[in-house]
Amino acid sequence: MAYPIPTEVLRLVREEEGLSQAALARQMGTVASVLSKLERADEAEPEIAARYLTATGSDLAREVQDYYARLWFQERPPSFLHPDREVLWTIDQALSSLAAFRADNEDPILRGPIGLLESELRIAEAYLRRRDHVVAWVGDIGVGKTTALTYAVGLLVGDGRSSRRPAFPVGPGRTTVCETAIRNAATYGILVDALADEDVLRLTRDLVSSLAPGAAGAGVSAEIARVLRHMSGMKVVTTMVGDDPVSTDPIADLLAGGLGIDEVTDRLIVAMNLADRRERQIILPEGSEDGLTWVSRLVSNINSGLDGRFGVPTRITVLMPSTHLCADGQTLQVVDTRGIESVTQRRDLAEHGDDSRTLMVLCSKFADAPNATVQRQLQESLDTGSDASIHRRQCILVLPRGDEALEMPGFDEPIILRQQGYAVRRKEIEQALANASLPATPVYFFDARNDDPDKIWKTLRGQVAEMRAVYGNRGRTAAAGVTNLRNNVDDVRAAEARLDVEQEIRRILAAAATLPDVKRLAHQNLIDQMAIGHHSSIAASIVRRGEWESFQFAHILGQGVRIDANLRTRANTLRIEHKLDDLEQKYSELPVVVQSLQALRGRLTERRQEFLAMARAIGRDAYGSLLAAADIWDKSAERYGQGAGYKRDIAVIWREWFENEQAAAETARMTGERLQDAWTNSVVGPLKQAMQSED
Repeated sequence: MAYPIPTEVLRLVREEEGLSQAALARQMGTVASVLSKLERADEAEPEIAARYLTATGSDLAREVQDYYARLWFQERPPSFLHPDREVLWTIDQALSSLAAFRADNEDPILRGPIGLLESELRIAEAYLRRRDHVVAWVGDIGVGKTTALTYAVGLLVGDGRSSRRPAFPVGPGRTTVCETAIRNAATYGILVDALADEDVLRLTRDLVSSLAPGAAGAGVSAEIARVLRHMSGMKVVTTMVGDDPVSTDPIADLLAGGLGIDEVTDRLIVAMNLADRRERQIILPEGSEDGLTWVSRLVSNINSGLDGRFGVPTRITVLMPSTHLCADGQTLQVVDTRGIESVTQRRDLAEHGDDSRTLMVLCSKFADAPNATVQRQLQESLDTGSDASIHRRQCILVLPRGDEALEMPGFDEPIILRQQGYAVRRKEIEQALANASLPATPVYFFDARNDDPDKIWKTLRGQVAEMRAVYGNRGRTAAAGVTNLRNNVDDVRAAEARLDVEQEIRRILAAAATLPDVKRLAHQNLIDQMAIGHHSSIAASIVRRGEWESFQFAHILGQGVRIDANLRTRANTLRIEHKLDDLEQKYSELPVVVQSLQALRGRLTERRQEFLAMARAIGRDAYGSLLAAADIWDKSAERYGQGAGYKRDIAVIWREWFENEQAAAETARMTGERLQDAWTNSVVGPLKQAMQSED
């Protein structure tokens, strides 16, 4: 064998054969302690690994030996346990073959096909080499995703299934203060990303300001307010006076006693002892207590601001042993995103949605699936030109409760099994998606208290495997292209076809080089989101000059630029794709040409996705600068608290400002110029370069 072997592979071989360490040690002519030490290491050298496998003597052992005897072109092989090891072997050998072919062929005509195939192989290899993926659970506040997630992962405390409860803080909504992640690890631990002190000071001032007599400010979210109050010891206390509850707010009392906003803010900050809240990670001491109970208590305290070692969290990561997150050769990280409050155009959700390694799990209650939020997310995926649907990066997870699935009306007779109810509901959901012209999306069901979590994780891992299969197919297609290229290199007709293809592609790229006029104004997206958003979120963002996590003006305007960029480039992209279709049909008998065209199609899709991501970044940057210097904030803030019609009036104020403000018009013009440059440099130029056949 040519390479060291991970000891986890050796252990698998031994355990599959049913051998103990002592039994295998005797067959190897050694003692069990030596074998135990060997298996505790990360890798075994080829010689000792060969002895180990030979002594085992099973078919699996011989398969492992044959695998590690292969000579790889790129680098040492992936683990035998890697789910895509054979695809990676195919890609590796294709790269080796292509390198040898390039060395023997200096014909400039071949540079384009060689470059495209190599790029395709390396993209597929880079994706498949990694086994890590994120599974992001997304849903409305109170939809039940956190409860379902904790049951699915096994983050439960208590004895017996009926009395177990989630280790994470859960409730009807507004319970978790930040995004929470779960990663597989050898032991339990907590990692915390926290706000900087200046951000804590700003939020504390906002909280105090909202409680001042006559205040009209938006304050902070209920979750943040709870954390700040606990950290400063300023919790609202409710007592019963007779039959009536009476609340006492120490912050309001300080303000009513004559202290100013700054003075009260300073008192809260001092009471928080921020200098002592610098802890960022903690690992459960070995043998100290039950890990899940420890995680539950610590996460709850950090989430509520009750642990004096930690500040205001922006992300909590739980480390825990989990078979669900490391099965089938995958390494999964689960992310419980912050609950959605009407507006789905949030930066964190956009980043998850754009990540090629993230599966978006869109959660919905049983009765209203697919709810408005899920449909809006799927629609925005279409509007922004995302490839999440075709790359299998999104699914709908319906969360039944109680006997909802059994109460579905059956076709001929009453439903007696939950799976029957799920099947009926799935058809209704699929029809609802079709009626709304939304992409067909996988629909799964998980009743946290009745369904087997192993089944839902097997299902989700299966969809992650489908995400990986997109790149596996891409790698196999490119590898087949290498074979076709080598077998047809002397075909004069193929060479002439390449020249014709290059000329045709250059002509169509020249026709598609200039972007058409604006199809949809960026600020229209902001106006639309104001109609959807909660008035308190909009007001909170206006008070902060657009910087509120649940309603970020610059991000929403950037998303508007991306939507417009998608609309403006759709026709040109279709023209290029149609030309590729025509050329593929024209040269269908020349596989080497068809493979090049397919690789170019993949490059077009990839480059357009990069352009659309750049469009959002350009819009966020340009409009962020515009808003930072805008004079509309005070006027908008004055409207809060003046009666009904708040969102309508705010939308009118902003629409008129965008339509009449010269700086806004100039920003739109400059954004258009930057989009044109991005289209030229990130799509048209690279596609021309990919077809380059001569210096």
